[in-house]
Amino acid sequence: MKFDIIGDIHGHAKQLRELLNKLGYSDKIGHYNHPEPERKAIFVGDFIDRGPQIRETLSIVKSMVDNGAAYAVLGNHEYNALCYHTEKAGCPDSWLRSRNDKNTFQHIETLCQFKRHQDEWKKYLAWFRSLPLYLEIENFRVIHAAWIPSEIEKIKKWTSESVKLNDELLQRTANEESEEFYAIEKVLKGVEIKLPQGQTFNDKDKILRKKIRIRWWESAEDKTYGKMVFPETPLDCGTQKIDRKETAKLSAYNDSVPVFFGHYWLAKLTPLIQTEKICCLDYSIADERIAADQRLLVAYCWQGEKKLRDNHFKWVKID
Repeated sequence: MKFDIIGDIHGHAKQLRELLNKLGYSDKIGHYNHPEPERKAIFVGDFIDRGPQIRETLSIVKSMVDNGAAYAVLGNHEYNALCYHTEKAGCPDSWLRSRNDKNTFQHIETLCQFKRHQDEWKKYLAWFRSLPLYLEIENFRVIHAAWIPSEIEKIKKWTSESVKLNDELLQRTANEESEEFYAIEKVLKGVEIKLPQGQTFNDKDKILRKKIRIRWWESAEDKTYGKMVFPETPLDCGTQKIDRKETAKLSAYNDSVPVFFGHYWLAKLTPLIQTEKICCLDYSIADERIAADQRLLVAYCWQGEKKLRDNHFKWVKID
């Protein structure tokens, strides 16, 4: 089998069509598929929010999955949408994800584009529940943000190895005191460490943060904040070593199986692997703060290799 693993789309259906065409897929039979029967696409999640064509994006991706031309995993934006639209058990009109200004703003494009298509949106929410939290296919793995073996084992136990969110598990993941909450936070949103006392930064949505995402696949022992932050972010504490209390909570990814993921909003003119077994596919297609030629929709074309290669990427840009 051959697979084209595609990064975060965020409602950019025009670029998705362009990328699928570039990869050799066509929609002559009502959904996109590849003329080589053994070749399929895999989507790393985050189909919704931010972009101008969310309904069209979901239609393309779901039809490919439904017709066996693709696989998909749940992204944190789909998970957030499920929580935003699911009531807390026993608490009518109280939601698993608060409908405050911050959360509503992050979800506003999806809400607006489905305003007159509520039945359609409900079908997509049901579809999100059917998506696995990760995939293990042949000799590689796919997850939205971070492959943390200890959390993967917990998820297998909670889901009876179906690795899909049932109603009960979804409820438990929204409890910030629960083990389930922290597992989902890590695999769908990444591993974070606390910044030194008094250090903060503003994220892409101008939200003040005291924690920052890191290169979860590397050991943090004796590393500085600047070396571990992912993606690279200017920090006043960049040359300072990470506190041992923080490094004690972390473990490197030591398996030989490659992992593909999205989520991290990289900005480069040319996609590159992180290591021979680690590959991020999110190149900021929806980030309007950066130049158009740095806003890429990216795919990695996997052909069975055990060591990933920089020359296996294909991508399209914002026009």
